[in-house]
Amino acid sequence: MQPKEILASARSGFFDSFQNAVQFIVPSAIEALFVKASTCNSPLEKAAIFRARVLLQENRDELVRQMNLNMDQLLSRSIATTYDAFRPTLSALSLSLDKVGLLDSSTFENSLRFNNIMQLFRDAAEQELVDLNLRLAVLFGQDDIRERENPFRPYLLARCISLAVDSLKFSPELTAILITQIGESITFNVKEMYQVANAAFAKHGISSQLTLKINKAPKIQAPRPALSALFEDVQSHHLGVKRTDARSPSAPKPAYNVPPADFPQLMTKPAINIEQLLMAVRGRAGFSIAPADQIILGNREPGPLNWLEGGGALGDSLRIAFGAEDDLSWETKSRVRPPPQPSDSTISVDKQNLAAIRDLVQQLQKAHQQEVSAGNIPASAAKFSFAGLDCHDVIGQMHKLLTPAAKDMINERGEIRNLIHEQRDVLMQLVRTRQAQMRIDIVALIFESMLFDSLLPIDLRIQIGRVQFLYLQLALIDQHFLISSQHPARLLLNRIASVTIAVQHIDSQKLQFATEVERIFKTLVQHDCSIPGLFQRIINRFDIFVLRELRIQNKVIRRTVKSIEEAQIRFSQFEQTSNTMKAALSSLVLPTPFLTFLENEWVRAINIADRQNPELAGDFRKFVPDVIWSIRPKVTQEERLLFAELVPPMMDCLKRGMEISELSQFKQNALTNWLADAHSRALKPTPGTNSDLSLEEVRTLFGEFSKQPALIISDIATGDKSQEMRKYLIDILSELGLTIMMLTEEEFNSRGTQEDSIRLTQPLKVTDANEMKARLVAGTAIEMSLDGSFWRGCVHWSSPGTNSLVLSFKSHAAPGFITIDDFCHHLNHGTARLLENASLFDRSILSVLKSADALDR
Repeated sequence: MQPKEILASARSGFFDSFQNAVQFIVPSAIEALFVKASTCNSPLEKAAIFRARVLLQENRDELVRQMNLNMDQLLSRSIATTYDAFRPTLSALSLSLDKVGLLDSSTFENSLRFNNIMQLFRDAAEQELVDLNLRLAVLFGQDDIRERENPFRPYLLARCISLAVDSLKFSPELTAILITQIGESITFNVKEMYQVANAAFAKHGISSQLTLKINKAPKIQAPRPALSALFEDVQSHHLGVKRTDARSPSAPKPAYNVPPADFPQLMTKPAINIEQLLMAVRGRAGFSIAPADQIILGNREPGPLNWLEGGGALGDSLRIAFGAEDDLSWETKSRVRPPPQPSDSTISVDKQNLAAIRDLVQQLQKAHQQEVSAGNIPASAAKFSFAGLDCHDVIGQMHKLLTPAAKDMINERGEIRNLIHEQRDVLMQLVRTRQAQMRIDIVALIFESMLFDSLLPIDLRIQIGRVQFLYLQLALIDQHFLISSQHPARLLLNRIASVTIAVQHIDSQKLQFATEVERIFKTLVQHDCSIPGLFQRIINRFDIFVLRELRIQNKVIRRTVKSIEEAQIRFSQFEQTSNTMKAALSSLVLPTPFLTFLENEWVRAINIADRQNPELAGDFRKFVPDVIWSIRPKVTQEERLLFAELVPPMMDCLKRGMEISELSQFKQNALTNWLADAHSRALKPTPGTNSDLSLEEVRTLFGEFSKQPALIISDIATGDKSQEMRKYLIDILSELGLTIMMLTEEEFNSRGTQEDSIRLTQPLKVTDANEMKARLVAGTAIEMSLDGSFWRGCVHWSSPGTNSLVLSFKSHAAPGFITIDDFCHHLNHGTARLLENASLFDRSILSVLKSADALDR
């Protein structure tokens, strides 16, 4: 039979098997999404997964239809182009743009998600895919096996899924979730599809055997010279002097165990290179979705990861470097060993890289002279020599002399330059150990994630790109930099990133913060890690700047913060006065209505008098023991005479207190009448009643209360007490005529069903308020649902005493007030979220680890 007929037979079986699999893919994908959402720790990711699950349920029929249609078209196109000898000549004009093509999106083909799905299909197909590639090579009489020429290759399955989901017109985030999940769900049917295709070829006698070709072993390169010798060589070159090398050209070359030429090399999984890692990290940073991202790495040779030893998993090797060994697989834990000594990790270098190092030194010398000419470096340092410098010193000079200006940080493709990757070849030759090589690649990967972090504005990413050599120098000097999340250098970039994101909607202050950030990076570019405490001093100054500017620059925010502080003071006054009074009253028995009056209305009168007239407040405090003694039995004549002297000023004091506390006239009359009756009973004690406590003894009981002790700001205005403190705040706002949004739990509940459209079908994991307290500092970016729509917001001020937050929102003039407990309530119901689910460095490291794990798989 002709190849075309055999292909048609295999196509029919493969397509039928695909259609059968697609019929059952949606239910399994829906169930898998539910499991993913239930085990996800990020509220934002969990909400997105639940939303994707709902949309998949609603569009299941259309998705199945699109997948079948796309696969039919893709198979037809692919079979028509199998192997060069069989591929018809097609003019570009003969292809309609509305038809499905195989090579119309290099961007998507290069994306990490797409590559991951294809690798999942390859792993699932196992030997069946290998056999199918072999049979196609045999069918067309080819010596080489090329998966690209397989019309049923995994690319078609991944492309079919992508086109089907894209046709539903969801957001990029939901599209990515659905493409990944459908790819994972159909994986269980992939092997069967290839088994059917293989059976069709076998039926027509197409074998899966191919002649094995023998590859020659690569040449072994000579060991590298010392770094100091390279600098001496450059210096000698400029002086016109030839340097004699200790190694004689006629000296015998070292012997190497070269495999015999007739020993065939085994087929192994291709080694991961740095370009693959950079592309993977770039995708996970948020730029993997077409057409926003154009992933082009140039025509340079792929850089091998020479530091990856022992055949270990890349992800686990990176986890060890980041100090995350608790997250290692048990296989890795069983073989973890101490890092090799420098003598065991000597790195070889070829002549091409020697020339690269010489070029680097010449660039540094030229840049140094230019800085001297420009007056940026004293003329006394004009004869500075780079010979004898350590590796990290050279990198420090690269940072100060070779860091481009901000306008030169964009390459010809409109991307921010990864300076470490550009200089990778020469940097790898400057270091002496594989561990140092690993650190170079790790820092390059971390910055690649930052430079393509979609949360950060482009201006900030450019500035971050200009300190790459500085952070590489730090990573080679300080072993704690990669493993300590609290390292000042990491905290500095984290803080700058968070604040910059948060203030994007504050037009009146955005430029001011941008100027301060630019000043910080200007300082960083001018210095290297030789300055002690450089990062700590800068972050301390920046924190002070942020706290001050976010609190005082906006008049409404400033008055709101002062109102909350005043409310905290008034609440603390009430608590302190009430507690000291209760302590004194604990040994006395009083009628309940009168006791309630003293502990509430009279305490409030004392607090108001404290703010208006401290002397009057003292009189109000003295009133308490006097009025208590006045209603106790008066047995002796002396007590009656003293009572007669005490009552008039005491009643005047009571009248002023009731007026200042704005007690209603009804309550005033009721209290006055009750006291009159109590006094009458006290002056006419029943026979046999003995003398009770004297006035001095009662006043002694209230000694602490009457002293007017210094105010101690209470830190208990949280939880059940926050509502009491809020009452004081409402009074103060009313006095000042300020309008703010009270984003309390009660306000949330009063909206009724307005939030139903954005609430999750299942409650999220309860957010820990203490954890949130540490994260919700001034300059934190948030989003909250206001009137059913999410709005970008910024934390301007956080009160440690009351756990209160003052927020501003885009397009909202009035600031917002909320407690951390209430904010956590909103988080748990999906009506609030943090824009950053992790700090800049943490999410970059996570991106690197996830990318490495994906490539390992």
